[in-house]
Amino acid sequence: MHKGCSDGVLPSSTLFIAGNPDADSSAFIHDLQPIIHALDIDWMALSDESSGGNFNVPALQEKLSQPTNIVLHFPLYWYSPPALVKHWLDSVLTPGWAFPSTTSRLRGKSLILSITTGAPLDSFQPDGANGATLEALLLPLKRTALYCGMKWGGVVASQWNGSDTGNAALSTTTKRHSDDLVARITALG
Repeated sequence: MHKGCSDGVLPSSTLFIAGNPDADSSAFIHDLQPIIHALDIDWMALSDESSGGNFNVPALQEKLSQPTNIVLHFPLYWYSPPALVKHWLDSVLTPGWAFPSTTSRLRGKSLILSITTGAPLDSFQPDGANGATLEALLLPLKRTALYCGMKWGGVVASQWNGSDTGNAALSTTTKRHSDDLVARITALG
């Protein structure tokens, strides 16, 4: 059982996938990983799963078959996920396994996006500096989830400035982000 909700238990199994190209050097991941582990959420870093630019697709598909909820985390790079995430999606979401949605091994699972941005979150509005909401920018991932028969769990986002590591405000950001993820997972059941 998972710990962490108000009653001490998360309602279902969850896999957190860190899509940072170099997760080991990410200050956000460094701060978030102990919180995720304390919640008994399974953890996987895509940067550790790639060997020579390739993924062990059957092993990753088996790992994705287990949880009820999948949290895909990445820093927003030029309004989209890093290339590592796209390569992983292209490799693992194969015909017959991930789609069609009626027979998908991901059918019924929930996908939640966990995003960090360098820009303030309020700048992601149609009339803001970034000209669109995060949900609009990340629509291809929502459509991918739905195409694979998954439930859309939405986006949990935080502004993160990695140059301010060690700052108490950043620890507060990490804690709020993890609380928001737990609330989203709990709401999905």
